[in-house]
Amino acid sequence: MVVAPELFDPEHALVCLYKMSTVLTGPLGMRTLDPSDMRYRPDYDNSNDSSDSLVAHGINYHQGPEWLWLTGYYLRAQLLFMRKAVAKRSIGPELSHALRTVYHELHANMVNLKHHISTSSYAGLPELTNKDGSYCRDSCKTQAWSSGCLLIALHDMIQLEQDVHDALSHLSEN
Repeated sequence: MVVAPELFDPEHALVCLYKMSTVLTGPLGMRTLDPSDMRYRPDYDNSNDSSDSLVAHGINYHQGPEWLWLTGYYLRAQLLFMRKAVAKRSIGPELSHALRTVYHELHANMVNLKHHISTSSYAGLPELTNKDGSYCRDSCKTQAWSSGCLLIALHDMIQLEQDVHDALSHLSEN
């Protein structure tokens, strides 16, 4: 959605992002499959040598574990489409409420991620986590693109704050 936003109707995108927030977001990362899917297996264990074809030898890598770099793109998509909404309409009560909701979620995500970074012996963010942000021993302990995608989201967040400030200043001048 961030890479090719022109493919999305902004209002539909915001509905989709809301659905993602209720189904796919974990404490740190984004689930790689809807938990209601019968193939959902959120705990990645590459050393699993069982005969279970749904998890053996880490086959479930894309079937539910929560990837952190996706969180950056998700947050950026929220910000991008919220910016489009701000640019498209005057800031009324409905949009103001939506902005507060998005900001609350963004700040809550950033607090969780900051806490993880500050308590990690690697001072970074992992590649992925198991169900509900639990530790995954087969994940890379700190991965550049997990942190990098979030830094870009933070930059986008600052830009949206400036856009909202400018829009509110313009309204107060009129």
